[in-house]
Amino acid sequence: MASSVSYAVFIASLLLCLSSSPAPFANARASQLVRSVCKQTQEQFGYSYRQCVKSLWKDIPIRSATNLKDLDIAILKLAVASAAQTKATFEKAFNATDKNANGTAAIKQCVDSYDFALGSFVFAVRGVNDGDKSVTKILTRAQDDLVRCQRALASVEVQLPMSVSTTNFWVMLYRDVAFLVTSQLLNI
Repeated sequence: MASSVSYAVFIASLLLCLSSSPAPFANARASQLVRSVCKQTQEQFGYSYRQCVKSLWKDIPIRSATNLKDLDIAILKLAVASAAQTKATFEKAFNATDKNANGTAAIKQCVDSYDFALGSFVFAVRGVNDGDKSVTKILTRAQDDLVRCQRALASVEVQLPMSVSTTNFWVMLYRDVAFLVTSQLLNI
């Protein structure tokens, strides 16, 4: 009787641990390719390894990637989707803001920055497919524009809704991961 109670307590404790800490198990399921890229992203750009793995592993095309090219294209497509969402949010904010209000120019800068970044990511998908080595330069320019948006917002202390700050972070992460993978893929 005592052993069956101990066994039940052990199983219950194990289930509690499994349900309360999914990140290590997500990492265990993530492909070696994703784990390797996230490790390099952590080393080169300072992102959290765990956050990188969790965010990339949620995407089905990334899960299906078996080589750098497929992974790069999947990450770039994720960047396209996130940049489009963020751009739409900035456009909505710009259209709803009095054009003379403080911060309007910063929001407009972000609309323009995300427009360029979105086009860059779309170009990068085609460029990776074609083996175009200029993709890394385009991704660097996209990063410059995304930073320009952040600086414009910071200069006038525009407060963003948490959802915009979060998608802005993900766009930067996807850009940085894609830059790293593209550099390896094209041996730059």
